[in-house]
Amino acid sequence: MPPLVLVAAAWVAGLLAAHHWFLPLGVEPHSLVLLGLIPLAAILLWPRDRQMRLAGACVLALLLAALRYQTALPNLEDPGLVAHYNDLGWAELEGIVDSYPDVRDTWANLKIKAESIEIEGEQRPVRGTVLIRAPRYPTSSYGDRLRISGLLETPPEFEDFSYRQYLARKGIYSFIAYPRVVKIESGQGSPFWAALFSAKDRARDALARLVPDPEASLLQGILLGIRSGIPDDLYEEYNTTGTSHIIVISGSNITFIAAMFALAFRRILGPRRAYWLTIAGIAVYVLFVGADAAVVRAGLMGGLFVTAIALGRRSTAYVSLFATAAILTLINPMALWDAGFQLSFAATLGLILFAPGIQRLFERELARIASQERARQVLRFLNEALILTLAAQILTLPLVVYHFGRLSLVAPLANLLILPAQPPIMGLGGAAAIAGMVPFLEPVAQA
Repeated sequence: MPPLVLVAAAWVAGLLAAHHWFLPLGVEPHSLVLLGLIPLAAILLWPRDRQMRLAGACVLALLLAALRYQTALPNLEDPGLVAHYNDLGWAELEGIVDSYPDVRDTWANLKIKAESIEIEGEQRPVRGTVLIRAPRYPTSSYGDRLRISGLLETPPEFEDFSYRQYLARKGIYSFIAYPRVVKIESGQGSPFWAALFSAKDRARDALARLVPDPEASLLQGILLGIRSGIPDDLYEEYNTTGTSHIIVISGSNITFIAAMFALAFRRILGPRRAYWLTIAGIAVYVLFVGADAAVVRAGLMGGLFVTAIALGRRSTAYVSLFATAAILTLINPMALWDAGFQLSFAATLGLILFAPGIQRLFERELARIASQERARQVLRFLNEALILTLAAQILTLPLVVYHFGRLSLVAPLANLLILPAQPPIMGLGGAAAIAGMVPFLEPVAQA
């Protein structure tokens, strides 16, 4: 096994050890630093012993990961952290909407970058992110500075779901339900993100004007990652058939879309141009749908698979995948417990490891029952629809069962029927959204 894969695996083991053992046992960060001197000394004292260097690097990675995990946890004793004031009663908070609003039927989730808090008659500066569940109206947008009055609480725990842990993985430790919200001013965010989110709003509105529901809501989910308009019963049907990945911006979804882009561009433009166009397309798409942590992570994983196709070296992509996973969990150690991260990693690994073998298996079996030309035609269709789906689902299926408690035996067949239509739906839907954003082109889009 490549050394980098072993070191990355040791890093992940260190995160798990810190979460399950070191932290509950009260192991202090300075103890981990002192323990790290032992493998470091082994590496320096036996520089020519390859096995000793590798063992030392793995142990050092494990201890550094445990240290990174512990330092990533918030210090709730710090009065400069907004979460320090959780559960102390009524608070008045001032901050800026820091992401694209998640708008539902009667309410909207807003991530607020806190700047100051007034509690028990005393005002002080704070930092950190607060999630507020605000009334849908009046609406708020990215970059709005708001004054928020409500009960600042620790996110709740439910019987079958830990909302607290879910938000903690996103760096959010405070929650306000249905506060009183007053807009102070607008335009306080990044001009870059404001422009992107504005374009996203225009695309959403264009689809709503041009396409009837529920088709418009489905297109908004597929193209823009906005799933708030999808009826609950329809969304549950997609979950039941194992096809919900096509209507949300998820890790497995972007990985698969990247694979489809790479195959389509390769046929039209050839391998070299296809690679760069696919990478550029993934980057633009990630930025357009908001580039939050989950989408960026999914985009990186998708880019890895495209690179594997371009290089034709599965082992290189395999090592790069583990290295990328280690880097992403270095940036945010809590991502390891995020279902999106796990599905992104598993889908990409499945495509790298199993897609070539499944393709060879189909080639061999089809050659027994059809001519070589007919087998190639069938394989071209299966390669885009079924083979990539099967390869991705080999490793994602157990995770879906674990996280969501469902197992769809019809998922491969359902994807076989749906996925051939996905590229034209995305292409035509995207063209309609773009045309609908330009006033003089809207009649063309309606046609």
